[in-house]
Amino acid sequence: MNGKYQRKQEEDPQALRELGKKLGFTEDTIAVLRLALTHSTYFEGSRHGSKTGDDDNQRLEFLGDAVLDLIVGEELYHRHPEAREGELSKMRAYLVCEASLSAVAKQLGLEKRLRMGRGAESGGDRYRPSVQADAFEAVIGAVFLTQGYQQTRQLLLELLGEQMDKLSPEEYEDKKSLLQELVQSKTPHGVVYKVLSHSGPDHQPHFESGVYCGKLLLGKGEGGSKKESEVAAAGAALKDKEKWIKDIV
Repeated sequence: MNGKYQRKQEEDPQALRELGKKLGFTEDTIAVLRLALTHSTYFEGSRHGSKTGDDDNQRLEFLGDAVLDLIVGEELYHRHPEAREGELSKMRAYLVCEASLSAVAKQLGLEKRLRMGRGAESGGDRYRPSVQADAFEAVIGAVFLTQGYQQTRQLLLELLGEQMDKLSPEEYEDKKSLLQELVQSKTPHGVVYKVLSHSGPDHQPHFESGVYCGKLLLGKGEGGSKKESEVAAAGAALKDKEKWIKDIV
């Protein structure tokens, strides 16, 4: 076999069929699922000017992203009739974020079925949350293309329903803004966020941040990004406001 076509891991047709059966694909449509699991690096070194865009999962990822937004948005709209537009947007952003989608992809075992080039394979791309989330979006695009809206909606509600059940608009209020408004109602000074620690590999970082008013620590929080840890710190400060509110007056 020509070196540029070699793969680190050969495809397992039986495993692909089993995954396809779980997701509602048939023998006639399994090729679309295979395409959804084909990373853009799979044919690296073999592409020429005749590339059509139909030899990897990027177009299906584009479609799946749009379908996810629509179905999740529709479901949140009906579940939370009192929620404002901003609250609905934040809940949807949480449900379709990289961390949420990669977790579902891992539950389905998509990383085991991904087809990718040797360079990406040796670099650990198979296990990167961004790659897994993109693959899940592509699979949703494939389900929509072959099975239609209602089947896709049913599948997504099965996969994301538990997370949806735990959501409430109050959880997604802008905690940083609420904290800033509270502090500035008591003192002219604002709040400052500081990264207290940063650890973990590049593809799975961990941050701890603290929020301060002057030298007074109001709260600490952790997250997979600086922003997430700051929001968590603001939430912790709001939860424990009785402990520090008198000290900033």
